[in-house]
Amino acid sequence: MGKSIFYSITTRRFNVRTKHVEYLVKTQEFYNELVKFYYDLYLDHLAGEQLSSQELLRALEKLTVVGRDKQEVPYLLPWKKVPLYFRRAAINAAVAAGKSYLMRNQQQRTRQFHQAVTFYKGMYQDMTESEVTLKVWNGEKWRWLRLRLSGNKIPENAQPMSPSIVIKSSGIELHIPVKELVPDGRNAKMRMEADEKICPVIFTNQDTCVICGCMTVDGKLENPNFIRGGRSYENHCKDVLDKIEKSRQASGDDGNCKANQKYWLKLKNLNDFYSHKFSREVIEYCLKHGAKILVLPEYQETYSKYVMTTVGNWSPLHLSGQIREKLKYKAWQEGILVLEVNEYHISSTCSVCGGKVKRKNLEYQCENGHRGNAYLNTVRNLGKRCLNGFGKQVK
Repeated sequence: MGKSIFYSITTRRFNVRTKHVEYLVKTQEFYNELVKFYYDLYLDHLAGEQLSSQELLRALEKLTVVGRDKQEVPYLLPWKKVPLYFRRAAINAAVAAGKSYLMRNQQQRTRQFHQAVTFYKGMYQDMTESEVTLKVWNGEKWRWLRLRLSGNKIPENAQPMSPSIVIKSSGIELHIPVKELVPDGRNAKMRMEADEKICPVIFTNQDTCVICGCMTVDGKLENPNFIRGGRSYENHCKDVLDKIEKSRQASGDDGNCKANQKYWLKLKNLNDFYSHKFSREVIEYCLKHGAKILVLPEYQETYSKYVMTTVGNWSPLHLSGQIREKLKYKAWQEGILVLEVNEYHISSTCSVCGGKVKRKNLEYQCENGHRGNAYLNTVRNLGKRCLNGFGKQVK
């Protein structure tokens, strides 16, 4: 039996430069008309069938495309010139949208689609990180269009996959999924049996918004790491929110959803920048100290409902949601697993004896006299709970 191969897929975004933006717009319009056609066909005739994605693809093609036998089909495509792989990309998008409709029990079907065009193999060529040539529809015929790319890179030894054109008000982007091998695909049980180190991580609403440490299987916490920048993020967001408020007061806030769009985009960019920054620092810390498992606190529903609402949408603690999401895929790329462990009482008990603690600012003291940094106490409790879950005897 061969060794299993593990990989990760992430999307790289590139800025697009071209003199023929209208060709890309017409291609997207054509693509979404085709998606709508197959979406309705799937829901009307194949929604109840227990078929795989490949079988659904073939079934929809048999209903709409004349085969080599030249037999008539019941629902002939209303367009004459539809490339094979362009059609198949639209069918897959339509089936995915149809399944989503059925799962959510929506009241109304989607009337109009605005999906990005995915270019399967045969619809693109000569793709590098600086340029790509796409087969596009100019309103009359299909032609090859060369695009200049900038703003990102394709990792070395990575495999680029089918790209998508995304048309935004701010410009056009090419999104390229990139497939990379994962250096370590072992599951958590195998790693624990090998006595690998873990890295418990907690989030706070302070300037030191991320705290982690490297923990051995006997429960010893080594090289604690305090990641600062929470107040910087909060202050940057506050400056932008102040500008939005001043703009509202000056304009009367007439309900225009596009008002202050540049400021809301700035807030989104701040969120992305800081969440990427903090998550990358955690991953680099794990790589440096040899931690193979990241342990994150799993919050109860009431925590998200009350605590997150109290701290506000632009606070360091609220940013933790985005940090967590980015940690999951960044960790897997580096061969690190992410586990979530229930956080119940990890901050209110002593990591030394399990007694109740009283907290004063950044310090804690338990009923048995143990004292120290309150955040590190929480980190230790989170790590020990993870180790205990795997049967490790933690002192």
